[in-house]
Amino acid sequence: MIDGEIVFVTDIISITSEEGVTVVPTENVTDSDSTDAIDGTAPIIKPIAIAKEGDLPVGVFCLPLHGMVGTYFRDDEIRTLVDHIEENYGLGQIIILEIHSGGGAVHIWDKIRNLIFELRDRHRFVAWIESAGSGAAATAFLCDEIYYRSFGYVGAITMYAGSIENVAPDWQMDGWVRELESVLARTSHTPMIAGSMVRSKNNFSYDIDPETGIFTYYDHEFGDHVLSKTGRNMMLNASEALHCGMSDGTADTGEELAALLDLDEWIEIDQFGRELAAKWTATLDEFENEAFPELRRKFGGDVQGKNAKERITNQIKAGEELLKWAKILGDTGEMLGLSKRAIEQIKRQIKDLEHQRQQIE
Repeated sequence: MIDGEIVFVTDIISITSEEGVTVVPTENVTDSDSTDAIDGTAPIIKPIAIAKEGDLPVGVFCLPLHGMVGTYFRDDEIRTLVDHIEENYGLGQIIILEIHSGGGAVHIWDKIRNLIFELRDRHRFVAWIESAGSGAAATAFLCDEIYYRSFGYVGAITMYAGSIENVAPDWQMDGWVRELESVLARTSHTPMIAGSMVRSKNNFSYDIDPETGIFTYYDHEFGDHVLSKTGRNMMLNASEALHCGMSDGTADTGEELAALLDLDEWIEIDQFGRELAAKWTATLDEFENEAFPELRRKFGGDVQGKNAKERITNQIKAGEELLKWAKILGDTGEMLGLSKRAIEQIKRQIKDLEHQRQQIE
């Protein structure tokens, strides 16, 4: 549990195979336009460029979603990318979420769910899976289509509170199953698979009609093809997912994915999504690996100075830098040591230090 929030973690037990106004697109987007969600400034409301009637997208937009859901993997970048697309290219675009994540915070997945369901009527969302455990798997299920890399997997959507030893209570797990079932019911994939990915006591099997190719799914282990038995949280690899109808295809390259998407060739229309993800990743890496450890140490009193007054001043500066980072990180700070409670403690400590400095003067 991080600051009181329940989080997903991947617990792999086993893998078994049994408006009518047309706006001229903007030609140049400045850095300040593209980083509103990162630097904490208020977003600028901009008009949507409407694609000409009958035009079909000839390329894709890619957004890497890597790392923990709630820190590196957020709704913010999805929203920022879509705002950029709609301003410059119009509606009806293909947005590929490149997923490589083991899961993360439930409350951030809730935001991702609400956002993608809001946007799916305006764009075609595609999940391209390298690895998707827990909350990342649940994110893949939000998309119109799911494609795997040949070594990809999806599943083990288990909920814990803080650690693997502290499994969420039955009522919460059952509620999570119902939530995933409702998500899958809004896609082309069967909701029946949800239970076996969340609860180790649930089963999943299926038959395929040899003449029609129609799938029949079961919540027991007596179908012709068994994917989950009691005692296992199900995960699907690429071949299993394709065989049971939970994958729309397998692709390891852009060219292979383009063919599955019925595109003539692989064209990334621009690099905005990749640049956005890279910038946010660099920001978090700087904070986690450099800024936070150093500033926390200094704010705790490990500072240099010619005298007590200078040392206290340097402590205060470290605290002020932590508050600046809190603004940059926004809600993400809750999961990185800068919760609202921590921020209030920093502010109080700064006031105490300022009082101490005044006493020296």
